[in-house]
Amino acid sequence: MTLRRRLVVAVSVLAVLAVTAGVTVVLIQRAYLVARLDTEIATLAGNPRALLLASQRSPDTVSAAGLGDVYVGRMTADGRLVTVLAPESDPTLTPALAAGETVTTPEGRPAPSGHAPRVRVLTVPLPNGRAQAVIAVPTTSADVTTRRLALTLLLTGLVVAGFVGLLLWWVDRLGLRPIAAMTAAADAVTAGDTSRRVPPGPPGTEAARLGEALNTMIDRSAATNERMRRFVADASHELRTPLTTLGGYAALHAARPPGPLDADGRAEVDDGMRRIGDEAARMRRLVDGLLDLAGLESPDALRREPVDLGPLLRDVASDLRVVAPDREVSLEAPESLVLHADRDRITQAVVGLTSNAVRHTPAGTPVALRLVPGAGAVRIEVSDAGPGIPPEHLRHLFERFYRVDRSRSSGSGGSGLGLAVVDAVARGHGGSVGVASEVGRGSTFTITLPA
Repeated sequence: MTLRRRLVVAVSVLAVLAVTAGVTVVLIQRAYLVARLDTEIATLAGNPRALLLASQRSPDTVSAAGLGDVYVGRMTADGRLVTVLAPESDPTLTPALAAGETVTTPEGRPAPSGHAPRVRVLTVPLPNGRAQAVIAVPTTSADVTTRRLALTLLLTGLVVAGFVGLLLWWVDRLGLRPIAAMTAAADAVTAGDTSRRVPPGPPGTEAARLGEALNTMIDRSAATNERMRRFVADASHELRTPLTTLGGYAALHAARPPGPLDADGRAEVDDGMRRIGDEAARMRRLVDGLLDLAGLESPDALRREPVDLGPLLRDVASDLRVVAPDREVSLEAPESLVLHADRDRITQAVVGLTSNAVRHTPAGTPVALRLVPGAGAVRIEVSDAGPGIPPEHLRHLFERFYRVDRSRSSGSGGSGLGLAVVDAVARGHGGSVGVASEVGRGSTFTITLPA
């Protein structure tokens, strides 16, 4: 059952309960008023004055004070009803009684004459024993009060129903309709329509925020799926080359005729085995890089501890001078700058940037490392004076397997995962990476970490 249907059922049940309660209140109130009239009749029936009046007064006698709107009559022995006292407001009132009928408890009867449509009537034997007194009270006051109460409850119920209707329309417009639209969009996305989005909801409502969150989730899911598709395609392409090479050398070896090898054949086998080893190492680097990226995406991938970035960068610079003795390596960093981070991962990221600078610049190109403290953040910069990177490539540099020079193979240009690992390390620490480059003047790669 949908939420809208449940709400309609709940409101319908409440409406039925409200109507039942209103009818019950009206009936209880009328029963109370009628009981008061019956008590008044019973009290008059026990009043000797009223009985004496009924037995002695003639029909044209003036009404006695204190009896108000009470009707007093005398039922003669031959069954005739003679009015002795009629209410001042309804002088022609007469209750409907059969000839000689006896009513021992108050009962409701119609009034064939007079203004009141009904009365409560009671008969009492007179002292002479040949007749009985008839005492009646109009139910007009009870009827009017009951009608007013019923009308008041009806009007109140209509007003409340109107407000409830407006409230339901408001809830449906601001809540149920947007939720239904979100459900339809989610079903469409689940069915494969990745272009479907939730229409914007009323501003400032939970439905609007939920719709924005759902659209963001759909966009991120689509982007993730696209990255995964591209990643699988790139990984397949990168692994296909070494696999093809390994298969080719295996086939070449299988096609060689059996027998002892001469010097040329042995040299050829040695070269093939060397190539097989190189391709196997390339595949191992690719797999290691992929596993490294997968590990960085885990929530508990980082082992945070206080890390002094000054000595860490000095160690990286010293190692770089040993690995590339032909290059001038400079370092600008404070003596001490402690950060809560994963030492090994930060070292891995900085080494990745310095290795990238060495690999993609000519021999002898200077490399500079800088540690710049800031307000709430720390910036690590690795700069080179190499040929630079064209602007159209900058936004793709940190994607997996992306290469500026598409003609360069992974054997000569690395696995294509180094900068992606640097980006993953920075994001794992809550930071970011950046790059600024100018063709012919060099590039600067930046890792920004929260302090």
